[in-house]
Amino acid sequence: MKHKIQISIPEPCHEGWQNMTPVEKGRFCASCQKRVFDFTYLSDNEIIKVVTKNDNLCARIDVSNLNRNLIKTKTKSNYFGYFATTVLAFFGLGAENVVAQEKPVVEQTDFKYLNKASDSVKKIIVSGLVKNVYGQPLPGAIIKIKGTKNSTNTDQNGKYTIEVNQGEILIFSFLAKIDKEVLVRNSKIINVILHSGELLIGQVILK
Repeated sequence: MKHKIQISIPEPCHEGWQNMTPVEKGRFCASCQKRVFDFTYLSDNEIIKVVTKNDNLCARIDVSNLNRNLIKTKTKSNYFGYFATTVLAFFGLGAENVVAQEKPVVEQTDFKYLNKASDSVKKIIVSGLVKNVYGQPLPGAIIKIKGTKNSTNTDQNGKYTIEVNQGEILIFSFLAKIDKEVLVRNSKIINVILHSGELLIGQVILK
């Protein structure tokens, strides 16, 4: 049976995330002397797990996750496992579900040779789904190969297909959403969740 819960941030903090010191599971705010959890990578299960085990909790979260029913399902997961899976997915290992909140810095050093016209360049057909944080498909989202004019759009079901070289970067974009950049390696399936352009920091309140 699913258990629903809502969270809110009644009084957002105006401290800059980039000015905070990186620590485990988030950053440390020197102004209030507290750790600020980063919820932008987490599923509903993980958000609920953290908020129910921490009192007087501060976090950074996508506004689309506030004041809605977060659903806790009976799946085995943990913060580190989810975070590790997200990081691996970001770098293109396996079927990818990419969730990012800022424009990522993608290292391409190991793929310089792929830019040369040689037999080592491998073309693959990549497909997947583009959704919002509620799991709803985003028709008309743009998927572009970075540095080129090659692009495609998702259909009415949020599905897309595009031919790309290994080592190239796909840019996913949609109205009022934060762009995502994904480095293509071997995976032929790349599913992406696009967040809204607004992130809030503040004390999390259970509703």
